[in-house]
Amino acid sequence: MSVLEVTSELYSEAEFCSTETGNGNSISKFTFVYPNRRDAAPAENGTQPGLANGMDKRYNGQPVADSESKASSVKDSEEVEEESCFEEESFASDYGDSLCEEEQEEVLLYGESGDECCIATHQKDTKPPPIVLDKDGDVVVVRQRKGAIDIEHRKSTRLDAVGLQIWRGALLLGDYIMHNERKFKNTHILELGSGVGLTSIVASMYAREVICTDIDIEGLLDLLRDNMQRNAHLSSPHCRVHVTELDFKVSYQDYPRDLKTKLQDVQYVIAADVIYDDDITEAFVRTIVSLLLELPKLKAIYIALEKRYVFTLEDMDSVAPCYDYFLRYFEKRNGRFGVNRWKLINVCMDFPRYFDYDKVKDLVLLKVCHASK
Repeated sequence: MSVLEVTSELYSEAEFCSTETGNGNSISKFTFVYPNRRDAAPAENGTQPGLANGMDKRYNGQPVADSESKASSVKDSEEVEEESCFEEESFASDYGDSLCEEEQEEVLLYGESGDECCIATHQKDTKPPPIVLDKDGDVVVVRQRKGAIDIEHRKSTRLDAVGLQIWRGALLLGDYIMHNERKFKNTHILELGSGVGLTSIVASMYAREVICTDIDIEGLLDLLRDNMQRNAHLSSPHCRVHVTELDFKVSYQDYPRDLKTKLQDVQYVIAADVIYDDDITEAFVRTIVSLLLELPKLKAIYIALEKRYVFTLEDMDSVAPCYDYFLRYFEKRNGRFGVNRWKLINVCMDFPRYFDYDKVKDLVLLKVCHASK
């Protein structure tokens, strides 16, 4: 009996520079553009302005003195300005498409009507960027700074080993983290279902600590460790990276003690492309519910996924069964005690694309946060 293999659509969308490793894997280069980072004009003394991790030191678009930058980089995450659920997000009254209106939106995707948790503040800067001139009066040409992440991965796998591949959701989540670098700077991040590590690598560019987790199947954790090490030059010098096993089907109470200790500092949980099987979806929802209950500093969970449609005779329509099942099961777990304890929010998708991939309309980014905030 032949084993059904699946292949990520990503590989047919762009010509990734890949080399074969000889063990059935490939090493591909995923290029990206640094957000809001440009090559600065040389100073009057001919020297280049100071750079940190390939990025000029700026805060909210303004240059920061070296002493301030260093102080900011070592500031503990508890001292960072406390963040609520006010973000660049939009909501819908049901599980529909996100809203991207010019004005502020205060509509809920999931939860009781009238609750003010997680109000969107979608604002667009209409001012054109200022023209910068050098000392001779010539216009300084703005150049985008580019980088690349080298990932060893498979190009096809069985369904139970899809973590060995790269999927669109990982790049979408990477885009979101880059676009919101101030939010994730110096924070503690846990990734569920890290796969081969692309999103964790992006997170490590800004975070104080990244905990990369997945199941150990076909050498996945060793491959994850290798990829994190391969791209360590991109990480913040103050970031600690841990790779450990975390199986959705294992309850929080049975986690190793050292893992539970590390999780106490986690502020954000991220996950990409983990919704593809009903059993795994149920285990994933139980996992995020446990984390929402057990992690005292957890602010939000971000879940990137792609709705994959199929036509069914039962519905006589094209439906996204895995996505729909996730929503139903989350609603069931959320309201099991007669009250909705968490909000499920559809994040507005109008943030820029920094990686080279097709940002298809079926990509979704969801946020889960406490309803009481």
